[in-house]
Amino acid sequence: MTETPAKLSEEQIEVFRVLYPWYKEEVFRRREHMMRLTAFGSAFLVLLLITILALSPPYPMDPTIKVFAVTGTALFSALFVYLILQQRDRHRLAKQTLVEMERVLGLYQEGRYLVGKALYPEEWQTTWLSDRSVTVYVAMMTVLTILVIASIVSKS
Repeated sequence: MTETPAKLSEEQIEVFRVLYPWYKEEVFRRREHMMRLTAFGSAFLVLLLITILALSPPYPMDPTIKVFAVTGTALFSALFVYLILQQRDRHRLAKQTLVEMERVLGLYQEGRYLVGKALYPEEWQTTWLSDRSVTVYVAMMTVLTILVIASIVSKS
């Protein structure tokens, strides 16, 4: 960040010095939150699935208990999916702001910092829009939830 566009005032440069690292860290922190939520939720659902399959009662399970178990599992998963999506939205807002700051700093401009090329690849401005990781996180939670619910319902 040694070279900045001439049109930025000293005050604006100081704001960039403070905000740019903060937004950069925020982007990574939100991504990590999504991964941790997915890992914790998935681990819990796998543990629940193993417990249900390994410790099935020798007698038929009361339908009321099944309804409560299915409802609890669905609510647990819905809460985690909601939290993952909330982190995704915050991640996208931080990433969008970060890319705008990088544009102002000329990091995508060819020849500004490096001779004949840009400091950051052009596609970095838009690749975050097609990020599919959240789809994988939600799909994983959904599949595990379906497996747990199926194991609850199938117990006689």
